[in-house]
Amino acid sequence: MRLFRSLALAIAAPLLFSGCITGERPSFGSQSDPAIEAVLSRLDTSIGPFTASYSLLTRFGNIVTPVTVAIQNESERSITFGDIRFLQSVGGFRTCTLSTGQCSITANDATISNLSVTHEFYGAAPASRIRQDVTTMVGPAIASVEQFVDQNATCVQLSFTSGTKKYCVLENGMLAYQDTPDLQITLTKLTDTIDVKLFNTSLAG
Repeated sequence: MRLFRSLALAIAAPLLFSGCITGERPSFGSQSDPAIEAVLSRLDTSIGPFTASYSLLTRFGNIVTPVTVAIQNESERSITFGDIRFLQSVGGFRTCTLSTGQCSITANDATISNLSVTHEFYGAAPASRIRQDVTTMVGPAIASVEQFVDQNATCVQLSFTSGTKKYCVLENGMLAYQDTPDLQITLTKLTDTIDVKLFNTSLAG
């Protein structure tokens, strides 16, 4: 009996040890994390009216682009990247080249593909990125409150084996700051007014 018990322990011990090694590692990333949820719950909830100006740094190529986002209401928005303007209305999206006045009846993100962003960079896009980020985090999220354009922004810093990423969002749901390996996006100005010219399809009006 004693010999049988010793053999059973000898067989079980490696299996238990193996289970400790190959078992599922602790997951730090979770949308239930208060720091992460505080940012996600605000992103892309903006209604307006207001106009937001951004400085967009695309690190690949070191491209700096001024971007203007004008939100009239839930269904009327204008997002301008230099010569390219995305216009949203009740009827849908248009993508216009301001210098020529030519527009396509779609949100054509291929027109700004060199910038490594989409027209939803200020809300839906960072929210999607954060949800992906939480699957590869290696440490707990770090919450903070920082100021951009004289307003408080809720921020979260995420840790990875290769470094960190930070996202900040204003109370009105607009991205205030993003610092990731490919992009740095910084809100530089915010007003509660709308310039109607931002909804033109060309520079001529």
